[in-house]
This record gives sequence, structure tokens and C-alpha cells, in this order.
Amino acid sequence: MDGSADTLQLDRFLPYRAARLATALSRGLAAQYETRYRISVPEWRVLVHLTQESEISVRDIFTRVDMDRARVTRAVQRLEARGLVSKLVNESDRRLVRLALTPGGRDLAADLSSLAMAFESRIMALLPADAAATLLPLFDAVETTINDIAQDDSRE
Repeated sequence: MDGSADTLQLDRFLPYRAARLATALSRGLAAQYETRYRISVPEWRVLVHLTQESEISVRDIFTRVDMDRARVTRAVQRLEARGLVSKLVNESDRRLVRLALTPGGRDLAADLSSLAMAFESRIMALLPADAAATLLPLFDAVETTINDIAQDDSRE
């Protein structure tokens, strides 16, 4: 293998490592809630986003969770069939549908939140003490930089 400076080293390439880490984190957490609560990753993402606001549209969710509309729609349908999510139709424009958690959905979301926070705590506890305090601000800095680059590229 060529180790020259102009050869991409995948194990040292930030986008590759971030993608691997994101997948590992998602799978690790999903392994816990899928079995215990019979919730898929798309369903979990919908439920969690509904905890952030009292009502939200399908479009808002698929934009925030970076999933295609069809996957979000199917997840919403399954959650609605289980009585965890309700659809609220805008009477002036029936195409606009907002989602809300039902009481059962709120209970499940609270359980899922506890499970997720415990999962995060286990990971953070294994990191050096100073890493936990700087990790999220570093994520913020990387996201800001990516957005800045995208804006600069769109101007060219």
C-alpha cells in the first residue's frame, strides 16, 4: 500500500471515520430499543423528533433526520397503527398534516429518552474527562465549517 502524503488514508479521513462512528452509535443504540420496544430506527427518529415540539410535519422530520420522505411516512403509519402518533389535519389546507404524540407515544418516548441518555452516559464515561466537555462543541465547529464551505461553494 502506498503511504505517500497524496494518497487518501481512509482510517485517518474525517468523513469516513465520522460515518463509521455514526453507524456504530446508531446500531449500538438500536440494538437496545429494537428488541425491547419493537421500534425501528426510522420510528425511533420520528418519536424523538416529536419530543422536541408538540406538533411537527412529516416534511420537518424527514428534513431533520436525513431520511427520505417514504421511510418517514412508513414509520409514521406504523406508529399511528400502534396508537403512538396522531395526525392533525389543517382544516384550511387538508394537505398539511401535523403529527403529535399520543399519551402512549409520550410514555414510550420518555422510556426511549431514558434508554438513549443511559447509552450516551456509558460512552461518555469511558472517554477522558476533558473529551466529554469538548466533544459536542467540536461537532458544532465541524458542522459550522461544513455549512460555511457549502455556502462558499454555492457562490462560485
